[in-house]
Amino acid sequence: NNQDSAIEQLCNQAIERRFGDISGLPEKLVEDVWLVYREFISSYLNILRQSEKKPADWTPETLVIESELTDGMRHFFSDYQHIAREFNRLNLKMDRLQEIDKDNQGNLYQHTIDDILKQFNLQATMRQ
Repeated sequence: NNQDSAIEQLCNQAIERRFGDISGLPEKLVEDVWLVYREFISSYLNILRQSEKKPADWTPETLVIESELTDGMRHFFSDYQHIAREFNRLNLKMDRLQEIDKDNQGNLYQHTIDDILKQFNLQATMRQ
C-alpha cells in the first residue's frame, strides 16, 4: 500500500535525521527503534492531519517532528500519551548511547543497549 510505503520512508528519514546510520547496532535494537518510530509517526500524522484538516490518506513527502505537537500528544488520548512517552524515552536513551565511545567504553555501551532493550521488553509486556 502506498501509504504504508510513505510512512516507512518517513520513519527511515526521521531515524536517519535523529541518529544517523543505526545499521551497526544490534539487529533487535534497530528493529525496536523502527517499531517505536513507526507507531509514533503514524499517530503523529493522525494528529497532524486533523489539525491541518487533511484527508485520512494524506502523507507529506518529508516530515518535521515538532516538539510542541509531540508534547501535546503526551496530554492527549491515552494511546497517544503512551506512544509519545515511549518515543521521547527512546530518543533520550539513544542520544546517551551515541555519546558513548563503544571502543573505549565497551561495557557501558553494551549495558546501555541492554537497558534500552529491557525497556522495550517491559513496554511490550505492558501492552499485551
